[in-house]
Amino acid sequence: MVKRILDATATDFLKMNATDLAKSIQMTEGRTISAEVICTYEPPTEGVTLAEIAAAFGADIITLDYFDPDNPLIMGLPPEIAQKGDVLFQLKRLVGRPIAVNMAITKQSEGGWLYTRRYTPERLDKLVRQGADILFLYGDPQSGVTLDEMVSTIQHISSNYYERLLLVAIPDVYFPAPVSDKIKSVYKQAHEKLLSAGAHSIGLIMPGSKQAWRLEETGVLVDHVHALGGLVWLIMTHSVEGGPTDNIHQIALNAKMVGGDAYRLDEAGLYGMPLPENIFEFSLAIRGKRHTYRRMALSPLR
Repeated sequence: MVKRILDATATDFLKMNATDLAKSIQMTEGRTISAEVICTYEPPTEGVTLAEIAAAFGADIITLDYFDPDNPLIMGLPPEIAQKGDVLFQLKRLVGRPIAVNMAITKQSEGGWLYTRRYTPERLDKLVRQGADILFLYGDPQSGVTLDEMVSTIQHISSNYYERLLLVAIPDVYFPAPVSDKIKSVYKQAHEKLLSAGAHSIGLIMPGSKQAWRLEETGVLVDHVHALGGLVWLIMTHSVEGGPTDNIHQIALNAKMVGGDAYRLDEAGLYGMPLPENIFEFSLAIRGKRHTYRRMALSPLR
């Protein structure tokens, strides 16, 4: 039987497929936290990865940014682990958490900011074999990628890896704010197509972190995704993840009120991750000390 994220141990996570993980997040009722880390950055202290630091402060899921399946560098990993072909699975065992990775459908050339995160079928296959559990897949309209191309890509991923990868679809990496009925309609149409194509979830901005993403408009989009049967990941971005505690508490409670299923704190807090104390404070705000301390304390050997 699938356990809630709140109750799951490292051994439980090892047994979960993508459907199980999606169900576990849904059952947790807006109390799932992911921390994004830039895995190619040197950690602020020796002998540890940013992923381990994030896990120690209460993250349920670790998201790796700038992970390149062709050159799988995770700073701080012991050499005997870093050299293994299933390096993401090894990281999952090390931290006792599911591992997510970012990829983008982009036409940027080498040197573009999304290039090392570019999607190709071959690179995705490597990612799966390396042990990824969750894929955040972004569209890049500014480089000429169309929604139809993204839908086709998700259909391919779903047909080949539906039980291997929990897929979080994000139609526009630039996240234009839903300030008009026209923009909201564009989002809704995209969400309908992406979920129908096989995505498990949709990623949206957490109100209070990016300009003009307001509670009411975001709530409308969240309700629409839920009505379609999808999960919603709300993403804290724009360096707000490095802000003061009072801000973190307010944004966290607002995110829960608008109906987010899972929350991702991005990597621009400081040195390539959210401020560790803000992972902790966000967790306290949405699920209290009981669940926060338990997640922090659980051994990856359980």
